[in-house]
Amino acid sequence: MEFWKVDSFDGIVVAAYNRPPMNYMEGGGIGELKELIRSWDDPKVRVAIITGNVPDKYITHYSVEELVNSGGDLEQLRKWAPDLIYPYHQLLQSITTLDIPVIAAMSGDTMGCGLELSLNCDIRIAQRGNYVIGFPEVALGILTGTGSQLLARTIGHGRALDFMLRSRTVSPEGALELGIVNELADDARARAIEVAQMLVHQSPVSLAAAKRSVVRGANLPIAEGLRIEAEEWLKTIVTEIAFEKMRDYVATPYADRNDWVRKNGAHPAKGMATGS
Repeated sequence: MEFWKVDSFDGIVVAAYNRPPMNYMEGGGIGELKELIRSWDDPKVRVAIITGNVPDKYITHYSVEELVNSGGDLEQLRKWAPDLIYPYHQLLQSITTLDIPVIAAMSGDTMGCGLELSLNCDIRIAQRGNYVIGFPEVALGILTGTGSQLLARTIGHGRALDFMLRSRTVSPEGALELGIVNELADDARARAIEVAQMLVHQSPVSLAAAKRSVVRGANLPIAEGLRIEAEEWLKTIVTEIAFEKMRDYVATPYADRNDWVRKNGAHPAKGMATGS
């Protein structure tokens, strides 16, 4: 691939965007990402990680140069702009409908479509450093592609509206405080791989069920959401791996069971996440 460097090992795929020096997303990168996401719908892929391959850059934002170059004829742009935005929605939503965990390892500047991409991922790990996370679109006279909806669902209506209207950018620590990211790390890629290795040892049925319950059920009326959760629970309870894990838990002394959960889960590093 021209835009992405991809490594695969032990059921984990790491896709690193590589467009130096600024790591701006371009149309070609979007096209290759679509191919990548399709390839992750494979039983051999247990966890996917999206990160940046340029130092101090995750995906800075979409190339404004590319957008400016497309705007010479505004009448033509009005005609074909829908062919840009609606497929982009479908692309990002295809991440949320994958039955595997997808981790954003935010390794540097993360704005615009880079943040939108991250908000569609299931776990967001931000690298400590002197860079920014945010949505500059309103300052540029445009609007996010999916960011308004995703951010409001992540941090709440009031905070999201303030963030969008003022074209705010924040530090990794600020993003953690707001709830935009889940965890901080000294090396986002390395930490994402650690988390992925822990998730690979979970039941794939249980992981998929948890993701479907939240993604498909959380925005529905409570009765419908509970129905989805019940359907997913029924899939997990009849698996051998569930009984293997539950038998191991039951065999653990009472005093050690909290440690068992921490050892067998994928908990954040101490002090690196809210509530850790």
